[in-house]
Amino acid sequence: MIRAALFDMDGLLIDSEKIYSQGFKAIMGGLGIYLSDETLRRSMGTPRPVTDAIFAENNPNYDGEKVHEALGQYLREHGYDKAMPLKFYAGEILRHLNARGIPCALVTSSSRKTAEGYMRSAGLLPLFSAIVTGDMRLTGKPAPDVYLRAAQLLGVDIRECAVLEDSYNGLRAGRAAGAVTVMVPDQIPYGPEIADCCDHVVRDLREAEAILCR
Repeated sequence: MIRAALFDMDGLLIDSEKIYSQGFKAIMGGLGIYLSDETLRRSMGTPRPVTDAIFAENNPNYDGEKVHEALGQYLREHGYDKAMPLKFYAGEILRHLNARGIPCALVTSSSRKTAEGYMRSAGLLPLFSAIVTGDMRLTGKPAPDVYLRAAQLLGVDIRECAVLEDSYNGLRAGRAAGAVTVMVPDQIPYGPEIADCCDHVVRDLREAEAILCR
């Protein structure tokens, strides 16, 4: 039985991954740095130091500070600095789980300021009983540490927690932690290379709710 739900944020609750991808491609293209789709996929779900390391591969001129500063400007110019579009059924699943007494945690590689800002603007912040972010000095995804900490904060055995993720790195983290893993694909489709890390694959968060509440 599932006693707690641990939610990724980017690409799962908010439709941010494609926005970040567009921003990174535009910025790095302007700097003369080629950013492939495969490199973007590998970086999804990772904390910033890992993202920077991936982007810097074969790009000796990569400057993480400059790129992330430019990304912040890109988000402000397009109105995404304070709010992001919600993914389908994001609010509903959180409210329904809360009503059933199933605690929810937010587990994201983004900073606490960013995570709380986006969730607050969407009116979802009060629905989380715990928040684990990328600036908590934990080893980030695909390591299991962030999900183990979330389960600890909720006081629930990780084996009775469901991890909901869209990225391969996040699913690997959930599997390594020992949780039930639910993939809700976004920018990265389900494929055989991630099959061992997925207990369930669903089309959207409404289908995920049916699994959690059955």
